[in-house]
Amino acid sequence: MRLLCILCATTACSALKNTALVFVKPHASTDTVSAFVRSHLMAAGLSIVDEGVKTAEEIDSRKLIDQHYGSLATLAMDVPPSELALTPDALKAFESTYSMPWATAVMSTMTNTEALTSLGVDGLSLETMWRGGLQLKLAPGTYISRIDKAGDALFTVNGFYPAMRQAFVTPGAMVRYLVCEWDEAELSWQRFRRDVIGATDPKAASVGSCRNVMLSMWQELGLSEAPGMPNNVVHASAGPLEGLKERAVWCGADVAADELAQQLFQAGLTRATLDMWLSDNPKVTLGGGTDKVFDLTEEMGAEAVVQLVRAQMGGAYEYAAAQAVF
Repeated sequence: MRLLCILCATTACSALKNTALVFVKPHASTDTVSAFVRSHLMAAGLSIVDEGVKTAEEIDSRKLIDQHYGSLATLAMDVPPSELALTPDALKAFESTYSMPWATAVMSTMTNTEALTSLGVDGLSLETMWRGGLQLKLAPGTYISRIDKAGDALFTVNGFYPAMRQAFVTPGAMVRYLVCEWDEAELSWQRFRRDVIGATDPKAASVGSCRNVMLSMWQELGLSEAPGMPNNVVHASAGPLEGLKERAVWCGADVAADELAQQLFQAGLTRATLDMWLSDNPKVTLGGGTDKVFDLTEEMGAEAVVQLVRAQMGGAYEYAAAQAVF
Protein backbone atom coordinates (compact mmCIF):
# COMPACT_ATOMS: atom_id res chain seq x y z
CA MET A 1 0.00 0.00 0.00
CA ARG A 2 1.26 3.49 -0.81
CA LEU A 3 0.20 6.76 0.80
CA LEU A 4 -0.08 10.08 -1.02
CA CYS A 5 2.70 12.50 -0.15
CA ILE A 6 1.74 14.98 2.57
CA LEU A 7 2.87 18.54 1.87
CA CYS A 8 4.92 20.31 4.49
CA ALA A 9 2.52 22.32 6.62
CA THR A 10 5.08 24.41 8.46
CA THR A 11 7.72 26.83 7.24
CA ALA A 12 9.96 25.63 10.06
CA CYS A 13 10.47 22.33 8.29
CA SER A 14 13.77 22.36 6.42
CA ALA A 15 13.84 20.57 3.10
CA LEU A 16 15.31 17.10 3.30
CA LYS A 17 17.09 15.48 0.42
CA ASN A 18 16.13 11.96 -0.60
CA THR A 19 18.93 9.49 0.09
CA ALA A 20 18.94 5.95 -1.30
CA LEU A 21 21.37 3.08 -1.35
CA VAL A 22 22.07 1.45 -4.71
CA PHE A 23 24.25 -1.61 -5.01
CA VAL A 24 25.49 -3.83 -7.81
CA LYS A 25 24.62 -7.45 -7.07
CA PRO A 26 27.44 -10.01 -6.75
CA HIS A 27 26.89 -11.73 -10.10
CA ALA A 28 27.51 -8.41 -11.89
CA SER A 29 29.90 -6.68 -9.50
CA THR A 30 32.68 -5.66 -11.90
CA ASP A 31 34.50 -2.40 -12.52
CA THR A 32 32.72 -1.99 -15.85
CA VAL A 33 29.19 -2.48 -14.52
CA SER A 34 29.83 -0.39 -11.41
CA ALA A 35 31.19 2.47 -13.53
CA PHE A 36 28.13 2.29 -15.78
CA VAL A 37 25.70 2.43 -12.83
CA ARG A 38 27.60 5.33 -11.27
CA SER A 39 27.60 7.26 -14.55
CA HIS A 40 23.90 6.54 -15.10
CA LEU A 41 22.93 7.88 -11.67
CA MET A 42 24.98 11.04 -12.10
CA ALA A 43 23.57 11.64 -15.59
CA ALA A 44 20.08 11.54 -14.02
CA GLY A 45 21.10 14.41 -11.72
CA LEU A 46 21.80 12.42 -8.57
CA SER A 47 24.82 13.15 -6.36
CA ILE A 48 27.00 10.28 -5.15
CA VAL A 49 27.77 11.04 -1.49
CA ASP A 50 29.34 7.73 -0.44
CA GLU A 51 30.51 4.48 -2.00
CA GLY A 52 32.36 1.33 -1.07
CA VAL A 53 32.83 -2.42 -1.43
CA LYS A 54 31.83 -5.29 0.87
CA THR A 55 33.51 -8.66 0.39
CA ALA A 56 31.82 -12.02 0.78
CA GLU A 57 33.76 -12.65 4.00
CA GLU A 58 32.49 -9.43 5.58
CA ILE A 59 28.96 -9.97 4.30
CA ASP A 60 28.96 -13.44 5.88
CA SER A 61 30.69 -12.67 9.18
CA ARG A 62 28.63 -9.53 9.85
CA LYS A 63 25.44 -11.05 8.41
CA LEU A 64 24.93 -7.99 6.23
CA ILE A 65 22.68 -9.73 3.75
CA ASP A 66 20.61 -11.21 6.59
CA GLN A 67 20.19 -7.74 8.10
CA HIS A 68 19.29 -6.40 4.67
CA TYR A 69 16.42 -8.86 4.20
CA GLY A 70 15.37 -8.65 7.85
CA SER A 71 12.44 -10.83 8.89
CA LEU A 72 12.44 -12.73 5.58
CA ALA A 73 15.96 -13.98 6.38
CA THR A 74 15.22 -14.56 10.06
CA LEU A 75 12.20 -16.69 9.25
CA ALA A 76 14.23 -18.68 6.73
CA MET A 77 17.34 -19.33 8.78
CA ASP A 78 16.72 -18.76 12.48
CA VAL A 79 13.10 -19.10 13.57
CA PRO A 80 11.82 -22.69 13.92
CA PRO A 81 8.54 -22.85 11.98
CA SER A 82 6.98 -24.33 15.12
CA GLU A 83 7.32 -20.89 16.73
CA LEU A 84 5.25 -19.07 14.10
CA ALA A 85 2.12 -17.48 15.54
CA LEU A 86 -0.27 -18.19 12.68
CA THR A 87 -3.64 -16.51 12.30
CA PRO A 88 -6.81 -18.64 12.22
CA ASP A 89 -7.10 -17.94 8.48
CA ALA A 90 -3.52 -19.12 7.89
CA LEU A 91 -4.18 -22.29 9.87
CA LYS A 92 -7.29 -23.02 7.80
CA ALA A 93 -5.43 -22.36 4.55
CA PHE A 94 -2.62 -24.68 5.62
CA GLU A 95 -4.95 -27.56 6.45
CA SER A 96 -6.89 -27.04 3.22
CA THR A 97 -3.69 -26.99 1.13
CA TYR A 98 -1.83 -29.89 2.75
CA SER A 99 -4.73 -32.00 4.08
CA MET A 100 -3.32 -32.00 7.60
CA PRO A 101 -3.57 -29.64 10.56
CA TRP A 102 -0.62 -27.37 11.36
CA ALA A 103 -0.25 -29.07 14.75
CA THR A 104 0.58 -32.33 12.94
CA ALA A 105 2.73 -30.84 10.18
CA VAL A 106 4.80 -28.81 12.62
CA MET A 107 6.52 -32.05 13.67
CA SER A 108 8.02 -32.18 10.17
CA THR A 109 9.10 -28.54 9.94
CA MET A 110 12.61 -27.14 10.27
CA THR A 111 14.65 -24.06 9.50
CA ASN A 112 16.44 -23.97 6.18
CA THR A 113 19.73 -24.08 8.05
CA GLU A 114 18.68 -27.48 9.38
CA ALA A 115 17.27 -28.53 6.01
CA LEU A 116 20.57 -27.85 4.24
CA THR A 117 22.30 -30.25 6.61
CA SER A 118 19.50 -32.82 6.70
CA LEU A 119 19.22 -33.00 2.92
CA GLY A 120 22.94 -32.62 2.26
CA VAL A 121 22.45 -29.91 -0.38
CA ASP A 122 23.52 -26.33 -1.03
CA GLY A 123 21.25 -23.30 -1.24
CA LEU A 124 20.65 -23.57 -4.99
CA SER A 125 19.62 -27.22 -4.77
CA LEU A 126 17.38 -26.52 -1.81
CA GLU A 127 15.65 -23.71 -3.71
CA THR A 128 14.96 -26.07 -6.63
CA MET A 129 13.46 -28.64 -4.27
CA TRP A 130 11.51 -25.99 -2.37
CA ARG A 131 10.03 -24.37 -5.49
CA GLY A 132 9.19 -27.82 -6.81
CA GLY A 133 7.07 -28.52 -3.76
CA LEU A 134 3.55 -27.38 -2.93
CA GLN A 135 3.80 -23.79 -1.70
CA LEU A 136 1.53 -21.58 0.38
CA LYS A 137 1.72 -17.95 1.49
CA LEU A 138 1.07 -17.87 5.23
CA ALA A 139 1.56 -14.10 5.62
CA PRO A 140 3.44 -11.23 3.96
CA GLY A 141 7.03 -12.37 3.51
CA THR A 142 6.22 -15.81 4.92
CA TYR A 143 6.00 -18.69 2.43
CA ILE A 144 6.01 -22.38 3.25
CA SER A 145 6.58 -25.35 0.95
CA ARG A 146 6.42 -29.11 1.35
CA ILE A 147 9.51 -30.98 0.19
CA ASP A 148 9.11 -34.72 -0.31
CA LYS A 149 12.14 -36.72 0.80
CA ALA A 150 11.94 -40.48 0.33
CA GLY A 151 8.20 -40.36 0.83
CA ASP A 152 8.40 -38.17 3.93
CA ALA A 153 7.11 -34.61 3.97
CA LEU A 154 9.46 -31.85 5.07
CA PHE A 155 8.25 -28.26 5.48
CA THR A 156 10.41 -25.14 5.49
CA VAL A 157 9.65 -21.41 5.36
CA ASN A 158 11.20 -19.13 2.71
CA GLY A 159 13.29 -21.92 1.26
CA PHE A 160 14.38 -19.68 -1.61
CA TYR A 161 16.46 -17.54 0.74
CA PRO A 162 19.56 -19.75 1.22
CA ALA A 163 20.24 -19.54 -2.54
CA MET A 164 19.93 -15.75 -2.43
CA ARG A 165 22.29 -15.65 0.54
CA GLN A 166 24.76 -18.02 -1.10
CA ALA A 167 25.24 -15.60 -4.00
CA PHE A 168 26.45 -12.94 -1.55
CA VAL A 169 28.73 -15.07 0.66
CA THR A 170 30.44 -17.37 -1.85
CA PRO A 171 34.20 -16.67 -1.72
CA GLY A 172 35.14 -14.04 -4.26
CA ALA A 173 31.69 -12.41 -4.31
CA MET A 174 31.34 -8.74 -3.47
CA VAL A 175 28.81 -5.94 -3.30
CA ARG A 176 29.68 -2.48 -4.60
CA TYR A 177 27.41 0.16 -3.15
CA LEU A 178 26.66 3.80 -3.92
CA VAL A 179 24.74 6.24 -1.73
CA CYS A 180 22.92 8.76 -3.90
CA GLU A 181 21.12 11.96 -2.98
CA TRP A 182 18.65 14.23 -4.78
CA ASP A 183 15.87 16.80 -4.32
CA GLU A 184 12.30 15.52 -4.29
CA ALA A 185 11.17 18.67 -6.12
CA GLU A 186 13.37 17.72 -9.06
CA LEU A 187 12.85 13.95 -9.01
CA SER A 188 10.18 12.09 -7.06
CA TRP A 189 11.11 8.79 -5.43
CA GLN A 190 8.58 7.09 -7.68
CA ARG A 191 10.35 8.43 -10.77
CA PHE A 192 13.71 7.48 -9.27
CA ARG A 193 12.57 3.86 -9.10
CA ARG A 194 10.64 3.83 -12.39
CA ASP A 195 12.70 6.02 -14.70
CA VAL A 196 16.20 6.01 -13.21
CA ILE A 197 16.49 2.44 -11.90
CA GLY A 198 13.70 0.68 -13.81
CA ALA A 199 11.16 -2.03 -13.00
CA THR A 200 12.30 -5.15 -11.13
CA ASP A 201 11.91 -7.14 -14.35
CA PRO A 202 14.34 -5.55 -16.84
CA LYS A 203 12.05 -6.53 -19.73
CA ALA A 204 9.34 -4.30 -18.23
CA ALA A 205 11.70 -1.45 -17.29
CA SER A 206 11.14 2.06 -18.68
CA VAL A 207 13.13 2.95 -21.78
CA GLY A 208 16.34 4.67 -20.71
CA SER A 209 16.26 3.33 -17.16
CA CYS A 210 19.33 1.60 -15.77
CA ARG A 211 17.89 -1.91 -15.99
CA ASN A 212 16.48 -1.28 -19.48
CA VAL A 213 19.80 -0.03 -20.85
CA MET A 214 21.76 -2.85 -19.24
CA LEU A 215 19.40 -5.37 -20.81
CA SER A 216 20.13 -3.91 -24.24
CA MET A 217 23.91 -3.84 -23.77
CA TRP A 218 24.60 -6.69 -21.37
CA GLN A 219 27.27 -8.20 -23.60
CA GLU A 220 29.17 -4.91 -23.89
CA LEU A 221 29.08 -4.65 -20.09
CA GLY A 222 30.68 -8.09 -19.83
CA LEU A 223 27.73 -9.79 -18.15
CA SER A 224 27.57 -13.57 -18.50
CA GLU A 225 23.86 -13.48 -19.35
CA ALA A 226 21.08 -11.02 -20.06
CA PRO A 227 19.63 -9.41 -16.92
CA GLY A 228 16.37 -10.95 -15.80
CA MET A 229 14.53 -12.08 -12.70
CA PRO A 230 16.00 -12.20 -10.10
CA ASN A 231 19.44 -11.31 -11.49
CA ASN A 232 18.55 -7.77 -12.50
CA VAL A 233 22.03 -6.39 -11.66
CA VAL A 234 21.14 -3.57 -9.27
CA HIS A 235 19.24 -3.04 -6.05
CA ALA A 236 17.85 0.34 -4.97
CA SER A 237 16.08 1.46 -1.80
CA ALA A 238 12.30 1.65 -2.24
CA GLY A 239 11.74 4.56 0.14
CA PRO A 240 13.39 6.85 2.73
CA LEU A 241 13.04 4.57 5.76
CA GLU A 242 14.24 1.54 3.83
CA GLY A 243 17.11 3.66 2.54
CA LEU A 244 18.09 4.66 6.08
CA LYS A 245 18.02 1.03 7.20
CA GLU A 246 20.11 -0.08 4.22
CA ARG A 247 22.68 2.67 4.73
CA ALA A 248 23.03 1.59 8.35
CA VAL A 249 23.56 -2.02 7.25
CA TRP A 250 25.89 -1.59 4.27
CA CYS A 251 27.63 1.72 5.02
CA GLY A 252 27.65 1.67 8.81
CA ALA A 253 25.67 4.92 8.90
CA ASP A 254 25.10 6.33 12.38
CA VAL A 255 21.30 6.36 12.62
CA ALA A 256 21.22 8.82 15.53
CA ALA A 257 23.27 11.37 13.57
CA ASP A 258 21.34 10.95 10.30
CA GLU A 259 19.45 14.05 9.14
CA LEU A 260 16.26 12.10 8.37
CA ALA A 261 16.38 10.43 11.80
CA GLN A 262 16.98 13.79 13.50
CA GLN A 263 13.90 15.30 11.88
CA LEU A 264 11.83 12.22 12.74
CA PHE A 265 12.88 12.65 16.38
CA GLN A 266 11.90 16.32 16.23
CA ALA A 267 8.54 15.23 14.82
CA GLY A 268 7.97 13.13 17.95
CA LEU A 269 9.23 9.66 17.00
CA THR A 270 11.28 7.98 19.72
CA ARG A 271 14.67 6.39 19.06
CA ALA A 272 13.34 3.05 20.31
CA THR A 273 10.45 3.16 17.82
CA LEU A 274 12.72 4.12 14.93
CA ASP A 275 15.12 1.29 15.79
CA MET A 276 12.20 -1.13 15.86
CA TRP A 277 10.95 0.16 12.51
CA LEU A 278 14.34 -0.26 10.87
CA SER A 279 15.13 -3.68 12.30
CA ASP A 280 11.73 -5.37 12.12
CA ASN A 281 9.74 -3.47 9.45
CA PRO A 282 6.62 -4.09 11.57
CA LYS A 283 3.01 -3.59 10.63
CA VAL A 284 1.92 -0.13 11.80
CA THR A 285 -1.05 2.18 11.60
CA LEU A 286 0.19 5.48 10.24
CA GLY A 287 -1.53 8.30 8.39
CA GLY A 288 -4.78 6.37 8.12
CA GLY A 289 -3.21 3.24 6.60
CA THR A 290 -2.09 -0.04 8.13
CA ASP A 291 0.73 -2.04 6.61
CA LYS A 292 4.42 -2.76 7.09
CA VAL A 293 6.12 0.56 7.68
CA PHE A 294 8.46 0.29 4.67
CA ASP A 295 5.43 -0.36 2.44
CA LEU A 296 3.50 2.56 3.92
CA THR A 297 6.37 4.93 3.18
CA GLU A 298 7.47 3.39 -0.12
CA GLU A 299 8.21 5.98 -2.82
CA MET A 300 7.38 8.90 -0.50
CA GLY A 301 9.83 11.78 -0.32
CA ALA A 302 11.89 12.02 2.87
CA GLU A 303 10.23 15.28 3.89
CA ALA A 304 6.77 13.80 3.36
CA VAL A 305 7.64 10.91 5.69
CA VAL A 306 8.63 13.39 8.40
CA GLN A 307 5.35 15.26 7.96
CA LEU A 308 3.42 11.99 8.07
CA VAL A 309 5.03 11.17 11.43
CA ARG A 310 4.53 14.72 12.69
CA ALA A 311 0.81 14.54 11.89
CA GLN A 312 0.54 11.12 13.52
CA MET A 313 2.15 12.29 16.74
CA GLY A 314 -0.84 14.57 17.23
CA GLY A 315 -2.99 11.49 17.71
CA ALA A 316 -2.52 7.90 18.76
CA TYR A 317 0.39 5.96 17.26
CA GLU A 318 -0.23 2.26 17.05
CA TYR A 319 2.03 -0.59 16.10
CA ALA A 320 2.06 -4.36 16.25
CA ALA A 321 5.32 -6.21 16.82
CA ALA A 322 6.41 -8.13 13.74
CA GLN A 323 5.91 -11.52 15.36
CA ALA A 324 2.26 -10.69 16.03
CA VAL A 325 1.21 -10.04 12.46
CA PHE A 326 1.79 -13.38 10.74
